[in-house]
Amino acid sequence: MEKETNQSLPSDKGRLSELLGEELKIYEKIRKITNEQAELLTKDDIEEFNNSLDKREELIEKIKGLHQESEPLMQSYVSFSSLADENKDSAIEGLKKKIRKALEDCAKLNDKNIKAMQNKTEEHAKKIDEQSAKRKGIGGYAQNITSSPEMFDKKT
Repeated sequence: MEKETNQSLPSDKGRLSELLGEELKIYEKIRKITNEQAELLTKDDIEEFNNSLDKREELIEKIKGLHQESEPLMQSYVSFSSLADENKDSAIEGLKKKIRKALEDCAKLNDKNIKAMQNKTEEHAKKIDEQSAKRKGIGGYAQNITSSPEMFDKKT
């Protein structure tokens, strides 16, 4: 039975390599979108920022679908390659490293975007507070002005 697993693994390696390659392409798209989000935050283009979040979510859903197929293959590959180092596939190992790097980059960019968004939120909250304070000040002056209907109904 072990022989059958070893014989079927090379084709599984090919499929695993394909799936990891597709996954890497999607992660690179996510990295690009996440990087663009920083620019959108700088421009205060919230509508486009929200659209990019939706695009990124769609890509994440694609990755989840790929994981459903690749996970059993990866488990088989890991257990097979742990038997001997010569069973490790350099292409798969390279793809795993590139995916890990893309994930790390995305996480760093995302953290940076979250901080930028928090700063923007604080800026907007300060502006709202300032406007509220100005409005209260104007309200004080408005109370001193008489608003009799005669003043407004007179034709001059």
